Amino acid sequence: MIKLTGLAAALFKEIAKIPVTDCHEHLPTEAERVGRRIDFTELFRHYTRADLECAGLPLGDAAWEQHEVFDTAKPVLPRWRKLKPYLEAIRHGSYAYPAFAYLRDVLGFENLTDSTVEAVSERLQADNRRGLYRKVMQKLCGIETAIQCKEGVVRGDQDFFVYLARDRVEQPDGCAAPADAIARLEREQSRSIRTLADFADALGAHVEREKRRGAVGLKIGMAYRRTLEVADVAAADAERVFVRVRRSVRSGVSEADRLALEDYLLRREIEHCIDAGLVVAIHTGYQAGLGNDIRNARATSLWPLLKDYPQARFDLFHGSFPYTSDMTVLGKYFPNVALNMCWMHIMGPEVSRRALAEWLDAVPATKIFAFGGDYMVVEKVYGHLELARADVAQVLAGKVEAGRMSEAEALKVARLLFRENPRRWYRLK
Repeated sequence: MIKLTGLAAALFKEIAKIPVTDCHEHLPTEAERVGRRIDFTELFRHYTRADLECAGLPLGDAAWEQHEVFDTAKPVLPRWRKLKPYLEAIRHGSYAYPAFAYLRDVLGFENLTDSTVEAVSERLQADNRRGLYRKVMQKLCGIETAIQCKEGVVRGDQDFFVYLARDRVEQPDGCAAPADAIARLEREQSRSIRTLADFADALGAHVEREKRRGAVGLKIGMAYRRTLEVADVAAADAERVFVRVRRSVRSGVSEADRLALEDYLLRREIEHCIDAGLVVAIHTGYQAGLGNDIRNARATSLWPLLKDYPQARFDLFHGSFPYTSDMTVLGKYFPNVALNMCWMHIMGPEVSRRALAEWLDAVPATKIFAFGGDYMVVEKVYGHLELARADVAQVLAGKVEAGRMSEAEALKVARLLFRENPRRWYRLK
């Protein structure tokens, strides 16, 4: 348990009673999860991998299950001993905190050691059965609704899941070939895309289909591979690039051409979201993994897009971390922008607290979302939510102690941040 004192501790206790709208997750279906054999390494999958690599563990590009440390078919102790020195290097970081919080508070182990690692593994596998998601997310965390970023995965899985559709301008697997995006849409819709207008129509059909299936928004993750600036490109200019792409004249399509075509199509896709009443969620700031170009992901690059589409509801993810003041300006200037703290509390609690304090000074409290676990591992949602509650409690305590609000007003703000704001923005029933 995070140790808070005084007013922050009292607020934390009350905040923990507020039903939570979890604004972003990447969880597999429960059936997929319980169909795998797991052990202690499950607690160190996903984001923790980057910290382990930074600490010197050679993982390379192999999938988790293909690396000897995470191969659950092999004996536990030798793998634990290989992982232990790297884990010691990251154990006090915020990425690792949720793993140890679950170990301590839920599994009942004070630490992960040579003498406990096998028992921890056995307990995790014993709990790895149907009902796990409801136990962790609803019973332990008090999550009322979770917005999943798993298109086509959440339907029929958990009744408290809703989901975001995925952008179809983004190429499959993040590659830089627009022809691959065309081919995917043609397969999905059993249609031929021969003109730029066909492509735009197919994007509209994708948005409408996902809305019918229950999507509450559409996620754009382009910041992993390109700038967030989306220019207003003339149709004739985009058409010229499209013709070369369609004819597979790839040598004639420069990076600038590709971006121009994408920019044109992204704007059409956003227009379809406006028509369908779907939120447009955009990744900003820090990217997962190692060696990404953070310069691509500064939220202020979105300025032209936000200005040109006042009818859209934008949900800007991750606070443009570490450039969190970008969000202060965007949230203050644009009524159509909400600031989402998903992933932020494990990126860095200190930065997250400073950001939230600054945002509450400048941005309407009705446009800030406090939490999204952003996880592929359900157990780690528990510890991330604890960090989020502690961060919000400390920030609000500071506002109360400074005479900016009463305790009752602070709890009202907390309820907005953790539940009411995202429910209203996403029009959740």
